[in-house]
Amino acid sequence: MKRSVRSVLFVVAAATAAPGSGRAGEAAAPQRAALKITMAEAIDAALAHNPELAIAAETIAAANARTEADATLRLPLLSVRANALLWDRAIVADLGADIGKITIRDRLTGSIDVSVTQPLSGALVIGKLVSRDRAAAEATRAQRDGLRIDVAYRTAEAYLEALQADSLSQVAEATLHQLDADLQHARTLLQAGTLQRVDVLRLEVERARVEQQRLQADTGALGARRRLAFLLGLPDGSELTLVEIDTAPPPLPWTEDEAVQHARRDRADARAVDANRRVADLGIDISRASYFPTISAVGVYSRAVSTAVFGSAAQSAYVGVSLDWNLWDWGKRSAEADGARAASRQAHLAQHALTEQIAVDTRARWQAARTGLATLEVAARGLAAAIEAQRLEAARFAQGAATTVAVVDAEAALAGARAQAAISRYQYLVAWMALSREVGELPAMPRAH
Repeated sequence: MKRSVRSVLFVVAAATAAPGSGRAGEAAAPQRAALKITMAEAIDAALAHNPELAIAAETIAAANARTEADATLRLPLLSVRANALLWDRAIVADLGADIGKITIRDRLTGSIDVSVTQPLSGALVIGKLVSRDRAAAEATRAQRDGLRIDVAYRTAEAYLEALQADSLSQVAEATLHQLDADLQHARTLLQAGTLQRVDVLRLEVERARVEQQRLQADTGALGARRRLAFLLGLPDGSELTLVEIDTAPPPLPWTEDEAVQHARRDRADARAVDANRRVADLGIDISRASYFPTISAVGVYSRAVSTAVFGSAAQSAYVGVSLDWNLWDWGKRSAEADGARAASRQAHLAQHALTEQIAVDTRARWQAARTGLATLEVAARGLAAAIEAQRLEAARFAQGAATTVAVVDAEAALAGARAQAAISRYQYLVAWMALSREVGELPAMPRAH
């Protein structure tokens, strides 16, 4: 699928840069090639090029790097310190004729110290710190997963919105064809003296109204396709041709309780808030560690550039243990521990609140999808009744037994029923995909025609 996404973008770029496509003053500039794309390809392209996802990827990289950095605190620290000092003069002591002169300090002095420090008491708290970093990285990955699902849903919604507008335009076009036939017959009856001029005008008014609806639907479809192109990261002015999908209503994949259970377990924000709760809990242990002394094993090797007087060694080494214990800090550590406990309580409350909110939102989404599915049957019955009513009125009008008022009402009712049937199909698919997003899954792809 990645190869098809790259092909999609290459075709669009080539079409955008087509020779002569933007020259001013040409009588007939070549039409920019429209890209034919399926819903699955559109979602893959959006996931590959969405800037929000790129930002989320960098956040995850930073969190992973922070985890790796803190994990190295368990290992020995090797450090080197060196200095070289050039004095204005050497210090020489004259001890008499028997001993002579002794250099107490050379003009050039210096030293090199190599030390190795191994933390001992901090091993446990370092483990807690690394666990907290891992939980924070897990939270960022969960947030990225939730963003992926949201981007996919918005892409699918824009795709379906464009197809719905196209369907409404087709409904308006079919109504216009029928009204044209009615107008032709009405003008014939007007010439025969059977109808009055007002009857023809009534049909013309209805035709103008339907033509306006078609123009609005075309504009809506164009706007939806442009929003879709923006989500795909395509350049401004890119034209899209959308592949029709199978609008047969898929069944609801879960019962209401199953959807709630699934959402509580798998929703990305539920996983993120759980990870953040673990981060806050580990923060308490980390803050408490400052009460205890820091104990480290230390080894140092030192070499002097110039030898000190009275036989002091030019090099030395030692090993030992160092202890650093902050016994009093005026309540700073206590306040930090209180803050960590408050953050932990806050995280637990947020997790509980989100769990309940997920249940409420999922049940609402499930009910909306169920209502949308039930609406399809109602819309189908209404369409069947409108088709039959229009057929009867058209037959009566052809025989001169029906008025134009009845014909216009029947055509308007049929057009409205067709539009409502189309809207119901696409809106159910949107509600069905919204339920998938609510439980934490990428929207499933309807089959393409």
